[in-house]
Amino acid sequence: MINDSEYGGFIVSNNVLLGYPIRYTYRNESKIKELNGWTILSIKDDDAFVSNPQNFVILSATSIKTISPVMLEIFPAKYGTDLCWLYEEDVHVGFYDLKTEKETTIDEILK
Repeated sequence: MINDSEYGGFIVSNNVLLGYPIRYTYRNESKIKELNGWTILSIKDDDAFVSNPQNFVILSATSIKTISPVMLEIFPAKYGTDLCWLYEEDVHVGFYDLKTEKETTIDEILK
């Protein structure tokens, strides 16, 4: 059982809710205590889409686990984490760290 209050809210693109694969996730320190700093963007999101706050919702950890359980695995990553999600034949296979400009593992993300 997930205690949603321990995680706080995730900012999620509406396109992720529509079933588009996650492409980018990043974590910045939030000024709102109820948010955990994670933003989740889909493969379909472009600059115009991202610029409109109406295109996002706040979801609990329980909802995120349903959409993408691996988000809870990388949840403890430091603020400043900036990841591109990698896919092969529409299956998530790993991450590319946009800060170090290299493929990375969950263990490396959590260091």
